[in-house]
Amino acid sequence: MSQISLEELKHIAKLARLEFSDTELLKFAKEFNSILGYISEIKECDTTGLKAEHNLEDYNGIVLQEDKVVTDILPAEIIAVSGESRIKDNYIKTSKIVSKE
Repeated sequence: MSQISLEELKHIAKLARLEFSDTELLKFAKEFNSILGYISEIKECDTTGLKAEHNLEDYNGIVLQEDKVVTDILPAEIIAVSGESRIKDNYIKTSKIVSKE
């Protein structure tokens, strides 16, 4: 499997709106390429005769946790970190993070 270049990593960071120093980019490139190496090893595994397990319909009878509606006010820890001036109608007001680009 090919390795990711610094230019590709910079492009991914730009798409994610992240900024990194050259030192950080080199570190991330090394870590990312290490992960790609593991994926390459997994791809080499012989999976002949194994059934694909990607369809949730195959998992009939599994008990899942019941959904619970929570209408209580926000926990005190969240309010403490966000500041009460940002709380309105049980929601936390945030800055705009989406642009037209």
